[in-house]
Amino acid sequence: MTTQESVLHVCEQAWGEITPRAADVHVTLTADRLFSGRAALANAVELRLLVEGVTARGVPEDAIALEGASLDVSTGLFTRSSSVTYRVRIHLTDLDRVTEVLDVIAGCKRATMTRIAWDYTGSTAEVCSLLARCAAGALSKATALAVALGVTIAGVHAIHEDELAEPVPRSGRDHEVGMPMAYKSRASMSIASELAGIELAPRKPHGVRVRVTYRIAGA
Repeated sequence: MTTQESVLHVCEQAWGEITPRAADVHVTLTADRLFSGRAALANAVELRLLVEGVTARGVPEDAIALEGASLDVSTGLFTRSSSVTYRVRIHLTDLDRVTEVLDVIAGCKRATMTRIAWDYTGSTAEVCSLLARCAAGALSKATALAVALGVTIAGVHAIHEDELAEPVPRSGRDHEVGMPMAYKSRASMSIASELAGIELAPRKPHGVRVRVTYRIAGA
């Protein structure tokens, strides 16, 4: 004959903010010739200048990816011309490089930064802090309930963790920021200088819920 174990269920949640661990800078660049594949990064003059400028700022070359290209052809009565629009993604794990990369893009006459997508996955330090707060709160709550019920906590039976939805709905999982490249006309001052002291990477609300089941004795 088995006896059912007495348990006490407690739920606690906490909210905070997390910082991105990486960023994808998306760029469009017009050029005169179409090349396919990764060879375009070396053979298209405009792309090569962008790559050289970015790698000179300490970004590894394999962090630069060509996502696609489109050929634009216009035909007139006496002329026929074509241009290529390349789409490039620059993956940055060192967020201190973002403004430097924006400087390089602004210096490329035929390049435009279209958006920055911030990656929040792996922001473990802030999440662990929230989980610790929930665990401490759950234990305090369970202790108070045990005293009120005249029982004692014998140990932890099970723990479940949930990620809470953001209080304000967003359009996508990554927080995207667009920045017009009007800086091109400001050759006297770099973007890095203009953005000095500004926290460019946005912090994102993040919530966790912890459900703890405690074994109790004396029930």
